[in-house]
This record gives sequence, C-alpha cells and structure tokens, in this order.
Amino acid sequence: MQKVTINGMKCQGCADTVTEKLGSVVNNVNVDLDNKTATFDGTASVAQLSAALADTSYSVAE
Repeated sequence: MQKVTINGMKCQGCADTVTEKLGSVVNNVNVDLDNKTATFDGTASVAQLSAALADTSYSVAE
C-alpha cells in the first residue's frame, strides 16, 4: 500500500473526485480528507498520479 499527500481538498466532494480520478490508475483508493492523504494499492509514480488529477484543482505533493 502506498500513501501520498493530496493538495487542494476541502470537502467530501473533493475526496470523492480524487478517489475516482486516482482509481483510474491504481486500485483500492482510500482518501482521508482530514489528513489530506490517499492510500492505494499499485505502483504508480507521482507523475502518473499527477496526470490522473491533471483536469482537477488537486495535486499530489512530492
């Protein structure tokens, strides 16, 4: 399981969008809105995760 910090999330709708977008490149995405993190199964790079969020206002912190 990998864990990354997600910038820009403020509400549950944000978390739902991030879950959906990251789910296109990794499996079993779990977004924690309070901690601004996403955990998931898979081996996606930060670049791949960032690309999945490219059309949103959210970003993966490096």
